[in-house]
Amino acid sequence: MNRKRWLALILFLLVVFLAVVGLGRLTAQKAKGRWQETTLFGQGEKVLLLELKGTIPTDKALEDFLSQVRQAREDPGIKAVVLEVVSPGGGVTETEAIHRALKELAREKPLVASLGTVAASGGYYAATAAREIVTAPTTVTGSIGVISIQPQVQGLLDKLGVEVEVLKEGRLKDMASGLRPLTPEEKAVIQSLLREAYELFVKRVAEGRRMPPEEVYRLADGRIYSGAQALALGLADREGYLEDAAQRAAELAGLTGFRLVRYKKPKGLLVELLGDEPPFGFASDTQALLQALAQSRFRLEYRYLGGGLW
Repeated sequence: MNRKRWLALILFLLVVFLAVVGLGRLTAQKAKGRWQETTLFGQGEKVLLLELKGTIPTDKALEDFLSQVRQAREDPGIKAVVLEVVSPGGGVTETEAIHRALKELAREKPLVASLGTVAASGGYYAATAAREIVTAPTTVTGSIGVISIQPQVQGLLDKLGVEVEVLKEGRLKDMASGLRPLTPEEKAVIQSLLREAYELFVKRVAEGRRMPPEEVYRLADGRIYSGAQALALGLADREGYLEDAAQRAAELAGLTGFRLVRYKKPKGLLVELLGDEPPFGFASDTQALLQALAQSRFRLEYRYLGGGLW
């Protein structure tokens, strides 16, 4: 094949690629802001399944979850919602944002939480926004408390022969950097932040479970509870699993029959053709690395660490 034919072929492929990208962006733009529905089982009026799984989402994943909550609240076709929680918790700010959105939803439509294998700390915090909580007897839940992990890397840097010089204005500006141990004053500052977040957690549990704050404080020493123990202590309403929670949400909405639906993200043409991720697992590997790096920065978290830093 001569040079002109090669050039013509390359130009043709480039035009095709640009056309696909353009169509993909156009179709994605049309669907932007709306989630599509897929039916899981049943017939009748719609009960929506919202899934809160893994670490409490951040950034784009948090925006996606909150947009699902917003769409569920605004859609008159959604008669009730079941929130499936399988999470050890996560960041304080993100958890409160999710709780606030779910609370607004629960004021307008029946919301029932279903606790999975682990629904602890921030996972349980989010569940308290629901009108009722359904739990398996073997669920790991509770862990009402706040934590902040402060890695100290000074010794490692010394071994590697790396010196770090910090220039600052403000005596406490480099606190919690990990480059030196915390001073007593700095520990007191961080402890005050932890106390504020802890008291907010207790307040949310007391409001959601309609319990006196002093009773919640008695339970809120950070320990985990089984689902059966949570029921006995008033931290949950009834024993059951996801389908039981969906049935209860339908009952609260006055439905005699229902179909359980789930949101799925609308896809543009380009995604349909090429898939959700680049080849060779680049996106997933990069995301895992970024998440690991994010965990090293200073954070206040409603998180149960029994399952590890996941």
